[in-house]
Amino acid sequence: MHMRKITKAFCVALSMMMLVNVAGFDVLASETDGTVEAGADAAGTQGGSDAVQGDTPNGEDSSDDKQENDGKEPQAPSENPDTPDGDNTDKSGSGIETPDVSGVDNGKEPADEPKVPEEGVQPEQTVAEPEAPVEALEAVKAQEITSLTAKPVAGSKEQMEITWQAAQGRTYTLVVKDGNNEVLNRSGLTSGKEIVTVTPGKRYDITVTEDIEDDPGTDTIPAILLLSPSVKVTADDSSVKLSWEAVAGADSYAVIYGGKTETATGTSHIIKNPADVSKFEVKAVCTLKDADGREYPYESAAGAAALEKKPAQVTDLSGIDGDKSAILTWSKAARAESYIVYRYNASSKKWEAVKKGVTGLTYTDKNLSAGKKYQYRVAAVNNGGRGELSDKITISVKKTPGTKVRTIGYKATVKSRAPLFTSKSSKKRVKYLKKGTKVTTIDYGRARYQIKLSNGKTYWISKDRLTFRASVWTKKDYSTKVKEDFVNKKGYKSKTKYLIWISQYTQRVIIYKGSKKHWKMIRSCRCATGTHNFKTPKGIFKIFRKEKGWFYKSTYEKPVVRFKSRNAFHSRIHNYKGGYADATIGRPKSKGCVRLYDEDIQFIYKKCPIGTTVVSH
Repeated sequence: MHMRKITKAFCVALSMMMLVNVAGFDVLASETDGTVEAGADAAGTQGGSDAVQGDTPNGEDSSDDKQENDGKEPQAPSENPDTPDGDNTDKSGSGIETPDVSGVDNGKEPADEPKVPEEGVQPEQTVAEPEAPVEALEAVKAQEITSLTAKPVAGSKEQMEITWQAAQGRTYTLVVKDGNNEVLNRSGLTSGKEIVTVTPGKRYDITVTEDIEDDPGTDTIPAILLLSPSVKVTADDSSVKLSWEAVAGADSYAVIYGGKTETATGTSHIIKNPADVSKFEVKAVCTLKDADGREYPYESAAGAAALEKKPAQVTDLSGIDGDKSAILTWSKAARAESYIVYRYNASSKKWEAVKKGVTGLTYTDKNLSAGKKYQYRVAAVNNGGRGELSDKITISVKKTPGTKVRTIGYKATVKSRAPLFTSKSSKKRVKYLKKGTKVTTIDYGRARYQIKLSNGKTYWISKDRLTFRASVWTKKDYSTKVKEDFVNKKGYKSKTKYLIWISQYTQRVIIYKGSKKHWKMIRSCRCATGTHNFKTPKGIFKIFRKEKGWFYKSTYEKPVVRFKSRNAFHSRIHNYKGGYADATIGRPKSKGCVRLYDEDIQFIYKKCPIGTTVVSH
């Protein structure tokens, strides 16, 4: 609003100045022609004089005086009111400026002097005259299409990104062909980038055309999408082996490691002594040619593999002899993926690998010679290489006791005159033995023992008629086949996938895995059962309780797995201060429990669930 007032006042002042100039021009024209009338109104002449001179210095009316320019050319009013010729300052000394109204008395107060626009307010702009119409532009010509490329979309197995140099304001058509078959046609593209779906390993021809009818700009390239190889890496003491599956469309492969790049044409590559290198990459590579013979190289994203830290040393290696075999067991080694079993060759005086790639914690070395001794070591392996060899153990392969399985026997003396029977359930007495007769038991059942007399004949006698003097057992072991045939032909079953046989005659605990009539031996352990005075019970039982241990004043046994009342599997007897109070294994020595090496009782404690069948024979 303030700006409008300023503009209005400025326009009024400008109009008055124009009127004064016109009036002065008329007066001059009349004088020149000699047509000025006598007796003209002096007030009008004064008005023209006021337009030039303004008020006199003393403020008096100057109507009776002659014009200072009488007889001369009149001077035009000054365009700049601040110049000396147009000085409008009040000479009376009042200090008040008198506005120049150009001598026009229109009966109104003089308009306000225009003010300077306030800061930040823009003056009104005049409208520019329209420009003259321009001539029509020349017809747009096609430009050469450059920088056409194709590359895989990161993280995708079926997409490629097509890019080219696009000009502003232009549109393009993208065509993708598989041989002579057009699989994609997109027009009106402006960004110079497009994502297309393709089949990995197949060649395509990519064409980009500008959307102009006359002489279109065109470019065509061959393209292929190569998938990243899935790489595996393994190492030994002197080399690293990389392997991968073939990538469709690949001509070769680039193997990258430690700042080096090597070319492989197959699906594996061996690197000799790559010191201090743990990361390896493989890229699939292919080179295509267009119709003019130009080459276009393509490569996949890198497939990477890294070497792990070597596994820890194998510990707790133990073993027993079997039927012309050695059965080895050990504890799991940290970072191990598999194991190698070594046997010492006395002829070459070297440790030779007899089995690689063992994934379990046990191995049976077969076809050995009875009566010979064998030494073994085991090492853990992962893709970073082989860990340290375990401590060595020695196993003596003994002859087996035959194919017939029997139970532990006892040397006994008849307490008093005792009847003999033909079976464990017969009620018919066939003979009597006198007090003091010495016998050997060979079987048991229904509170009776089967005894063998010195003449070789066998009978059954009541348990209460005997005084037991010693145990009858063997250091020999049954073959694996005999052990498996025994439990499978007997038809033993278990509520779990494990079954345990305590062979008291051979002082072994055999652990099976499987199901009824399909049991496979997985572990055979030396043990110590009860003596003739504290017999380990015979029969079929089940694991019903597990305990961390039995702890006494100066000794302890841990862990404990109970199968009948207080009869249990447990460790040898440990001293709190270290060592063992009784470490006997391999012959009857306990008070009815079954003692085992630490690694064997740990296996039963961790692996065999409550409910597992235990056959004590």
